[in-house]
Parts: sequence; C-alpha cells; structure tokens
Amino acid sequence: MGLKLNATREVYQEFYGQNVKQMPKLIADGRVPMNVSQLMQRRLDVRNSDKAVKTSYMDNYFDTGDAVVYHPDGRVKIVLDSQTLRDMTPESPRSNGALTLTDDVYNALQGEEFKKGKLGKTETPLSREDVKAHPVWKVLARDQTLLNDYTDFIFAEGKERFSYDTAMGVYPDSAGDAPKMRAWVVDWLEYGSYALGGGDLDYDDGRLLGIAPEALSAPGKGASNIKAYTMADLQAFDGAMKGLEGVLNPDVLKPFAALRKKL
Repeated sequence: MGLKLNATREVYQEFYGQNVKQMPKLIADGRVPMNVSQLMQRRLDVRNSDKAVKTSYMDNYFDTGDAVVYHPDGRVKIVLDSQTLRDMTPESPRSNGALTLTDDVYNALQGEEFKKGKLGKTETPLSREDVKAHPVWKVLARDQTLLNDYTDFIFAEGKERFSYDTAMGVYPDSAGDAPKMRAWVVDWLEYGSYALGGGDLDYDDGRLLGIAPEALSAPGKGASNIKAYTMADLQAFDGAMKGLEGVLNPDVLKPFAALRKKL
C-alpha cells in the first residue's frame, strides 16, 4: 500500500442542506464553519478571480458559524464562532428553526450584547456610510479596515451590476418566549449582501462553508489575512492611471495595467 504524502481535499467546501444535519458532517471532516469576517475577506480575495469562482461567492447566500441570540426581554447577543452552533445536531432542541436555550445558557454565552432597541438601523438597506458605522457589521467584520474595504467593494459591484445605491441592511429576528439562537446569514449580491438574523437552522436550502483548518494556520493563507491595500487605494490608482493615459505612451502603462488586474 502506497504512502499518502499530500493532502488532496479542497480548502473550502460547501455543505448544502439543513444546518443541523450539515454541521455535524462539516465538523466530522475536520473543518471549521466559515464566519462572517472570513466570508467578507474571501469575497474580496476572489474579486478578480476566475468568473465561476467569483460568481459562486457573490451570487449565493451563506450561513455562517457566527450566532445571534435573542432574549425575550429584547436583548440580543452576537456570539462569534459559536461553539453551540458547532455542536448542533438534528436532535438539538429547536423551535421555529432556532435552537432553544435557557436563561442560564444565554447568560453564560460570551459575546457582544445589545440592549433592546440598540442594534442600530435595521430592516432597511443602508447607505455606504451607515454600513461602515453600523454596530452589528462592526462586530461581525471584527476589523474596521476589512469592513470599509468590503463595503466599498459591495457598493461598487452592486452599482455596476444592479444599479443600487443602498445595500448591506441588517435584518434580525424578533424576540420569542424563550432565549433562542440562530446563525447569521450573509445574502448574495443581488439581494444587497444583507446580514440576516432570522434564518432557520433546519431550512432545507441552508449553505455552510467548511474551511480546512490547515488553511487558517498557513502563513499568509488565513481568511483573516487582510491585504495592505483597500478599495479606496485601488480607486485612487485607477484615477491616476486615467490621468496618465493622455500623457504617456500607452506601452509604458501596460505593465501597470497588467499589475492592476491581479489586485
């Protein structure tokens, strides 16, 4: 029997179907569920990639490993990389597609908590400026530079493809009679890349992304590895290039144009 000396599995793998059924498969495969921040970075990473790859990320919604927890008194807690979500199975207690929790479990969860009515503007598409300052997006992005870059990218793509000027709204669920947990869902570009907090964990069309952990630990490979340049930098570069087109010989600018395509 020959030795297996190279890993062959893909870094990113889709787990399509009910989250409560797919999460155990994802974990059993030695993967971690992609969180919102990692999805944002991944969409940025593939912005100039193969069309099929870019389309897969931009034109589909994704369930994530970040949780949103609702208390009957109106409090809302965001739990990043929720262990509770990772541990869920088809047997986990649920009500209307959400994991049911006790008050003690809610209080023990570590995360950013918002008092009733303090989630910021919700239930409507947002302006670019509102997104960058939105308390929910700031928590989910984990990094202001990433949030700024992703927001600029989504708004530019959305304007070009669908002619919209607002996007990335935050749509939470309402409180119930007992504490409950759902996963944050990031919508596709055509629907504004919204942050949805009302998705059902037993919805047949759920879509989790599993990341091979070795990809996160490899130097420079992690989904949280943020580039030194931003969308604002690229827009400034494009503006400078246009200004030079009427001044310099086009052949001189070809190497710069080729480099720009790789960014």
